[in-house]
Amino acid sequence: MKRAALLLLLIALLGAGLLALLQHFAAPRIEQQRQAAAERALLDLLPAGSYDNRPLQQPIALAAGGLLGNGRAEQGYQASLNGRPSAVLLPVSARGYEGPIQLLVAITPDGRLLASKVLQQQETPGLADLLALERVSWLRSLDGKSLAADWSLRADGGRIDQIAGATVTSRAVTDALQRALRFFDAERERLLEVRP
Repeated sequence: MKRAALLLLLIALLGAGLLALLQHFAAPRIEQQRQAAAERALLDLLPAGSYDNRPLQQPIALAAGGLLGNGRAEQGYQASLNGRPSAVLLPVSARGYEGPIQLLVAITPDGRLLASKVLQQQETPGLADLLALERVSWLRSLDGKSLAADWSLRADGGRIDQIAGATVTSRAVTDALQRALRFFDAERERLLEVRP
């Protein structure tokens, strides 16, 4: 009986050691995959082939408040291609109907909105939910706009269709995108500074 218990203990220790060894060797690969997934999720705003650096490896410090409206210090990122800036990614906050809306915007070096996406929001599901497919499509309709564009909603006599039944949310998002473009314009030199 003692012999069987000792054999079981030895097998258990061997198994635990093998698992610890596997975990030790797999941990760097797991972390690398986790970082790559996080990077893909943030960088999906950038067209394929539009950058050849690792933007998340070189963050740009952004103070809280100001035009971006972020409640705390955040980080922006510069994408570059062949050593020249190709886009800047900036977080911007808006106050929606139901609460804060966190957006990530990509802006081209000439100050046009390349793309934007919602990172976090609390808007009403089925009505103003910015993560719904048709709302993502609405957000995409704003791509390519610059500060010189008419950012007014049709409800306010402008040219931009608002989300049906969600004018407050539509105004909040278009305002946030304009603020991000104004911030970029004001900080262009610093944001487009060539980074090692």
